[in-house]
Amino acid sequence: MSLFKFFKKAMKWGTIISTLLFVGITLVQIYGRFFMTKAPSWTEEAARVAFIYAIAFAAGLAVRGAYYVNFGFLAEKFSQKNQELLQYFIWIITSLFILVFTYHAFEFLMMGTVEKSPSLKYPMAISFSGIAIMGISILVHLLNEKPKNTKMPKP
Repeated sequence: MSLFKFFKKAMKWGTIISTLLFVGITLVQIYGRFFMTKAPSWTEEAARVAFIYAIAFAAGLAVRGAYYVNFGFLAEKFSQKNQELLQYFIWIITSLFILVFTYHAFEFLMMGTVEKSPSLKYPMAISFSGIAIMGISILVHLLNEKPKNTKMPKP
């Protein structure tokens, strides 16, 4: 199995497990509010962390499947050569943006090593790592899904 296929499978399973955890914890929270005298205080924060991780793992998969906002109706009016140029330009700008985002996500993660979560008392770096995972996931999928023409099209 190639490294990218393993990465893709890990992101898929991370998304599934995080989403199931989010739903399960939310159900515990709903049950606690309606049927218990005192709802568990940890459920809100745990659900938030599970949601962050679900988004983090799924973000790269969305790039791979092109499930993001696209202005195809505007690009369709361009010639084929200009469409390729636009696609290449968007890929470059997006990759640079995500590279900067990921760099700062790791800085943010390091800040979380000295902070503790309010109710669960774990290091906030655990929550903040979701942002770094999202950046890495998007970046890996962007690099793998680069425009088929590896050279910049000539205008």
